[in-house]
Amino acid sequence: MIGFETIGNATVTVFDDQPLLTTDPWVFGNPYFGSWGHKYKIPNEQIENIKKSKYIFLSHGHPDHIDPDSFNIFKNKTLIIADHHGDRIYNDLKKDYNCIKLKSNTWLEISKNVRIKTFADWNQDSSLIIEIFKKNILFNLNDGGALGWSKTIKDLIKGYDNKFLLKLVNWGDADMINLYNNNHFILPMAANKSPCGESYNYYMKKWNCNYAIPFSSMHSYIREDSIKMNEFATPLNLHYENFNQKEGNLLPAFIRWDCEKNDFFEINPPENSNEIRPALDFGDNWSDELELDDEKDLNDYFQKFYHLKKIFGFINFRIGNKDFNIKLSNRKEGIKIETPRNSLMFAIRNNIFDDILIGNFAKFELVNVSSLYPDFNPYVTKYGDNGNARSKNELKQYFDYYKFNSANYWMDFLKVKTEEIIRTKLKDYKKIYSIARSTKRNFFK
Repeated sequence: MIGFETIGNATVTVFDDQPLLTTDPWVFGNPYFGSWGHKYKIPNEQIENIKKSKYIFLSHGHPDHIDPDSFNIFKNKTLIIADHHGDRIYNDLKKDYNCIKLKSNTWLEISKNVRIKTFADWNQDSSLIIEIFKKNILFNLNDGGALGWSKTIKDLIKGYDNKFLLKLVNWGDADMINLYNNNHFILPMAANKSPCGESYNYYMKKWNCNYAIPFSSMHSYIREDSIKMNEFATPLNLHYENFNQKEGNLLPAFIRWDCEKNDFFEINPPENSNEIRPALDFGDNWSDELELDDEKDLNDYFQKFYHLKKIFGFINFRIGNKDFNIKLSNRKEGIKIETPRNSLMFAIRNNIFDDILIGNFAKFELVNVSSLYPDFNPYVTKYGDNGNARSKNELKQYFDYYKFNSANYWMDFLKVKTEEIIRTKLKDYKKIYSIARSTKRNFFK
């Protein structure tokens, strides 16, 4: 069989008679310090196909895409990684695994009937184009936006018969949404539960695709201090709400597509009945307090970020029953963070602070600021932790790299900045923001 199958959270396995390529195999672990579990089981047949694949593509550093507990699968395989500034993932994995760093927008033929291209963007995401049998294109956008490559990719995709979009589409919980103001929970955009079908129609048209498959959003919260966020996780059946079938086909989430027969059958994995797990199972005790070495490491970590000092005056940590304050400047804006010691210090010492954010068990209190975007995240998590760019000079080198290694950098940069301005100005008017975002989409088609 020449074709592909989708399974798990963000995994597609491509076949050329035998399993050939698998993307982002989160199979065994519980990412984000145990906060996430698989919404659906991965059947044994699909696990075996993942294990037999010759190549593994790893899109970005989030643990639901690079799962440390699934690393045994990588033995005797070739890992394909995009050419990011800093090469963190490539440099970390090449010590123990066979790795290919693939230059953006460059074809790599991996079998007689399959070739691929990767596209690295300045948000430390990478997308993947998979050409199968010369007529079929899978555009695996996973969690990203292909920043700096939009026109190039759209022009490439439009020439194929079957064009499949694999992209994170949901209400918006796969982000830090456990935010507070004056000790009151701030309802996230995900609380609007906007129909996902309309988003699929928009993105399919934007990327010249005639098929889409729900992707990169098959998780549930299983940790006792984050399960409340399941209220904002999109049920699979609601992915199809308000989808206009006249504009394309929104396929089932788990399928096997045969490119020779131009048809598919549905894979029907059972839903997991995930047991709610205590934070202690993952080493977190909310009563633990910081030690002196912890305070030093926390301060050293955040003092390195040039951009934070321009925007924030302080970051205050409430760990256990004690506060630890990091002064960044004399500004009144700041962030108060309440979270367990163990996961916090592991994240700090391993430069994976995004895992604290997306786990959504930590509580973030915003003081005189409206959002963590765009000044805390991505400067800490994307440009800093993953791109190793924290100082003023490092940030300049970082963005210069993507300016010179992206085909459509300035066009996409303008679009992103426009949306950030709209989001900031209309922070108290979420419904109006949704309308403004739709208007912006139509303007930039």
